[in-house]
Amino acid sequence: MFIESEKSMELEEYTQYHETKLHERPGFPYNTYLCTIPQDLSHVGLHWHEQMEIIYIKKGSGKVSINLTSYHVTGGSIIPVLPGELHSIDGDPGVRMEYENIIFSLSLLDNADPDDWCRRHVIDPLRNHTLFFERPIPFGTDFYREASACLDAADAACVERLPGYSLIIKSQLYMFLHTLYSHKLRDIPQAGTDDVHSDKLKALLSFVRDHYGEQITVDDAAAITGYSSAHFMKLFKKETGQTFVAFLNEYRLAAASYFLKETGDSVSSIAETCGFDNLSYFIRSFHKKYGVSPRAYRRS
Repeated sequence: MFIESEKSMELEEYTQYHETKLHERPGFPYNTYLCTIPQDLSHVGLHWHEQMEIIYIKKGSGKVSINLTSYHVTGGSIIPVLPGELHSIDGDPGVRMEYENIIFSLSLLDNADPDDWCRRHVIDPLRNHTLFFERPIPFGTDFYREASACLDAADAACVERLPGYSLIIKSQLYMFLHTLYSHKLRDIPQAGTDDVHSDKLKALLSFVRDHYGEQITVDDAAAITGYSSAHFMKLFKKETGQTFVAFLNEYRLAAASYFLKETGDSVSSIAETCGFDNLSYFIRSFHKKYGVSPRAYRRS
């Protein structure tokens, strides 16, 4: 059986991106996923991770939410997401939205020098959410031209894959961070109600990630956020578009799909591990979500 603490990142990436195409895996913590909503994914649900992410819209339109603030995006939009920020992605109704997800660890660009200028002025402020800039990056500005040039050059390097192309990717990421620093906002926004809600929902999502195989009630979830059950249910539905019960069920099914592919455990064992105490209900729910039975999914 997989140990959750050892596999949490693999599971987290799988639940978000397993239906999409991995663009490139260059041998260091930098991945790009080519995604289409609704063809590949119906949406990317509310989540967070310690990696930095850049959402680069290629076609169509939709909505990106960061720390519960929604941004309308169209083809060409670039939306950097800082480590630890709560975020989600949805397409506009009836619109095919294609985008690239670029996910990398800031440690890739860090070094061991305690007095490193880049760490003190750029990397740590990004990690600590004290470097602010406009999102999405505004079209038609020097900020946009510089940022898009970095991302396009990194993409071209991935496609061409010439010897040493990983150096090009790293250099373009450094240039991208320089662009964020050069166009940072001088006025620091004040924390608002959304920041408080975001922190509480992050705590809940972390709890779900660590305990999804256990019994979790709406009252349990509300207690973690510190809200009453009624207020929690209203807030969660408003910010995620689904009930907490539906969200938890969806997360458990995604985890089950991961274990079906990555382990040899029996279907009944996986169902139990993922919080389903009724095997028949698990099989019906899995078939409804994925269109096939768990056994057929494992063979596919």
